[in-house]
Amino acid sequence: MLLCAAMLFTVGCGTVPSIRVSRPWTRSLKSNDSIDTTKAIKVYVSESTSPLLGSEDLVSQKLCFFLTDLLTRRGFTINNNTYDYSVKLSYRTIRNDKMSFSSGSSSANYQTSTVYMGTGVGATSGLGVSMAQAVGMSASFSSANNILTANQILSYIHTLSIELSNKENTVIWEGESTWDSQELNLLHGIIPAMQLLLSDLPSDETVRPEIQEVKETHVKNYYILECKDYWFTCPALPYPILFDHRKSDSSSPESISVPKSVKNRKAFAAYVDLIQTAEYALPDGGESKWKEPLDTYLWKKVTLGGQYLLGPQKTPTSILIKLTGETDGYYISECKIATENEFSKFNKKLKKWREMLSDYYNVYQK
Repeated sequence: MLLCAAMLFTVGCGTVPSIRVSRPWTRSLKSNDSIDTTKAIKVYVSESTSPLLGSEDLVSQKLCFFLTDLLTRRGFTINNNTYDYSVKLSYRTIRNDKMSFSSGSSSANYQTSTVYMGTGVGATSGLGVSMAQAVGMSASFSSANNILTANQILSYIHTLSIELSNKENTVIWEGESTWDSQELNLLHGIIPAMQLLLSDLPSDETVRPEIQEVKETHVKNYYILECKDYWFTCPALPYPILFDHRKSDSSSPESISVPKSVKNRKAFAAYVDLIQTAEYALPDGGESKWKEPLDTYLWKKVTLGGQYLLGPQKTPTSILIKLTGETDGYYISECKIATENEFSKFNKKLKKWREMLSDYYNVYQK
């Protein structure tokens, strides 16, 4: 699994975002059986998408590919012939239209999410994801003034289930997630949704994901296709993320440029991957304030970090992504390939942060 977290970033003030990312309702349950990441796993998919009549084979293949990749990052070996565990992914999409209310005066609505995971009190894994969920819920609120109109809008409910069974076909771990969306396409945003569930499983942190290099001549193409005006969701953060807050006056490709915050552009795909899969994010605010991690003011600035095998040569590469909060979410102030010294300092902060989280959630007397 890639190493992820955040370290202090002191340039600029930053602010606490007021728009919280919409997270799925999630729960994770496990038996007393231990799960060994060195074991082989078989992965298969079952599906049900009632709004569509065609075959789901291609969607299932894509979901299987994503799940296989995320499990491999945790250290598991995928072998559909000889295996110790089997993992079943089930998904379902149903149409469920909703009413949209609007007002002539100012209004704000921030959805709350219900979370039940084994990564809460007394847990030893997935604590970074749990903290992001807790911060998001503590900062949420809802208000509205003088509702004047109501309109019906298309809406779909996506449901995802992942079950891990042993050789005796006994389920020893299960994660479930459901969320509302105006998009029928389940694949949109599916990687962070899967990672939220899988964060409750153990992982081998020496594993480095392989990631493709972006060609220097096609960096702008990649930015337009994958990043421009797209708000990303990170499992370790409660607020949405955008690469650049500049507003283009024209949709003409000639007027678009890659943000200057993106350094070492061959690693562009690694930046996008880390944002969507990071399980730890350390808020700025000083180590003396870490004992109150739910204080939203600690989360004005963060830095994500991870290690990859980059490009055809599988070059070991460490990256850092610095994020600064604004009213509508986080903006990337810098993403780059880190030096050995920079990443070493980062890891020291990561260790301290994870030790603090472990102590914070360790509420039971032993």
